[in-house]
Amino acid sequence: MNPAPPVTAESIDHLCALADLPLSPGRRRALAPILAELVAAANELNRTMAHARYRGIVPVVRFPERAGGAA
Repeated sequence: MNPAPPVTAESIDHLCALADLPLSPGRRRALAPILAELVAAANELNRTMAHARYRGIVPVVRFPERAGGAA
């Protein structure tokens, strides 16, 4: 079973509406395959870099939580 693509034309429509970003429907549809490929590549890179053999090269970074919220 394949999961749903992480980026779809509908998800871009939804995000554009939330962000009040006035992209034409044609541009939004054109973005879907481009962004879907970028997200898939980023996910694959994340899985690769999470492998134990890379931990000495790229250590895990944890950003401390700020007391009282953002400054």
